[in-house]
Amino acid sequence: MKERFKNEAFRSGLRYFLIGAAIICFYFFCKNIGVFRGAVDELMRILRPFIIGGIMAYLLCPVYNGTVRFFYVRLHRRLRGKHAMTWARILGTVISMAVLIGLIVAFLALLIPQIFNSIVGLVEVMPGKVSEFSVWVKHMLVESGHRDLADSVDGFINRSTSYGISKLENVFLPGVGSLISKLSVGIINTLKVMLDMLIGLIVCVYVLNGKEILKAKSRRLILVSCGRKRYNGVMDFWNFVNRTFGGFINGKIIDSIIIGIICYVGMLLLKLPFPVLVSTIVGMTNVIPFFGPFIGAIPSSIIICIQDPIKAGIFLIWVFVLQQFDGNILGPAILGGTTGLASFWVMFAIIVGGGVFGVPGMILGVPTVAVIAYYWDRYLSHSLKREGYPSEITDYLEFNSYGADPRDVVDPNYHKPNWGMVDLDSVMRRHRWKAAKGNYVWKRPGKAKQQPEQKNTKSTEDTEEK
Repeated sequence: MKERFKNEAFRSGLRYFLIGAAIICFYFFCKNIGVFRGAVDELMRILRPFIIGGIMAYLLCPVYNGTVRFFYVRLHRRLRGKHAMTWARILGTVISMAVLIGLIVAFLALLIPQIFNSIVGLVEVMPGKVSEFSVWVKHMLVESGHRDLADSVDGFINRSTSYGISKLENVFLPGVGSLISKLSVGIINTLKVMLDMLIGLIVCVYVLNGKEILKAKSRRLILVSCGRKRYNGVMDFWNFVNRTFGGFINGKIIDSIIIGIICYVGMLLLKLPFPVLVSTIVGMTNVIPFFGPFIGAIPSSIIICIQDPIKAGIFLIWVFVLQQFDGNILGPAILGGTTGLASFWVMFAIIVGGGVFGVPGMILGVPTVAVIAYYWDRYLSHSLKREGYPSEITDYLEFNSYGADPRDVVDPNYHKPNWGMVDLDSVMRRHRWKAAKGNYVWKRPGKAKQQPEQKNTKSTEDTEEK
């Protein structure tokens, strides 16, 4: 079998066969994508408690590790090492669960009454604001000399109001039965979500206390499946993924909490309505990179505009200032260079991830693209170095394909306008110039030319004389 794989014709045929099989599988997948989507949704519904528990454990892991470390050092001295780790794990689990449940209860206790009061206030204020708006429009039209248009606008508003009331009477009253059934379905779904959350808490406890065993089993599986040569590379990959995702998610959560608090304090100082509700919306949507502040500002400004349009404009200015502060000062201070992506790729990751996976895709798309971009750049650099070409991206910038300027050999900081493709010869000249400046010689890899044998003229002359 090994001899067959050494045969070039066999490997070529196997390659084409696998490509054809992949194309056929992709065709059937696209043709039956509805069936696959339904199967994936059902599988995700079954695994939802474990996914929730895993996410909780991942987010609580820093709290758990810090608590266990703190108590283990102190209990080890008193218990003299006997059962110190067991008690430290128990205390770490209790404190982590208390932190999680306390945050959830405080969030709901603070948010639900404010949302209820805000909705009641909007319902009470909306009819009066609509009538005030209609009176203002009529007054402006009459003042500008368009009395006929004012009468038609008044008639349109009255007809729209009566039409809406009649529609509500004709649609809502006959559909009370269906509304009750939908309400019961919603209550059942809410209970299912609460049950999944409860099971997720139990899974979270098991994962936190057994993560060392899970890590050991994963390492053993990787060593068996990938071999000794690829083991370090696979472990480096997973460590990088953990650092990227963990740093981004934890940093975004901390950043969003701080932005929500600052938004709440600013709204209190500016005397804007619904500060708790609006600050919660702004903080929650700020988890989404790039588009988050704008997504949160649109519904919040509409809510404020119903009560006072001028304050809605003030709120938009405040959100813009807050977004600039977050993007230029707070975000870089907390996140740092976690992703290392340009703004274009951040926007690409959010749009594609949101279109495929919804809100979770918008949040997790950025670290996913960051990991892919890092390893793609690493692969390109390794391939270029193997072929003997420069690997830094700055060596391929600002070169014109219509001819290289002589100054790019003398001055490495000189850049011509890039009106065409990259001139590879100019790149190589620059790289040789840097190599010479660094006291080492760069040569293009390849087979060395065999020097022609020089005839030893002295030896021939000596033989002739003899």
